[in-house]
Amino acid sequence: GYIFDGFPRTMAQSDALCAILAEVGQGLDAVIELRVDDDVLVERIVNRAEEARAAGQPVRADDNEESLKVRLMAYYKQTSPLIGYYHAKGGLKSVNGLGEIDEVAKEIKGALGL
Repeated sequence: GYIFDGFPRTMAQSDALCAILAEVGQGLDAVIELRVDDDVLVERIVNRAEEARAAGQPVRADDNEESLKVRLMAYYKQTSPLIGYYHAKGGLKSVNGLGEIDEVAKEIKGALGL
C-alpha cells in the first residue's frame, strides 16, 4: 500500500490520483482528516516562532499569523471540498489533530483498523 501525506490538496489532484490508481488496479482504503481549530493553529505557529527566536534559531519565513491565515484561506477554498467528497465516497476517517503526537498516532491507527 501507499501512504500520501498532505495529498491530494485539490479536486484536480484527487481526480488525477484516482485515475492513476485505477490504471494500476488500486484504490484508496481510507482518507484521514486531521481536525484542528484555526485559533489553536495560529497560537502554535506564533509560539513556535517565538521559541525559535528565543533559542537563537532561524524562524521559518511563513511562521507568522498573516502567512498562516493565507494558507488557511487556500485550504478552505481548495482542500476542504475534498472532505465532503471523500465522506460521500465512504472512505473518510476524522481524527482529532490537536492532541499529543502519540495520541494522534494512536487515533490514526485506530481509524485505519491497525
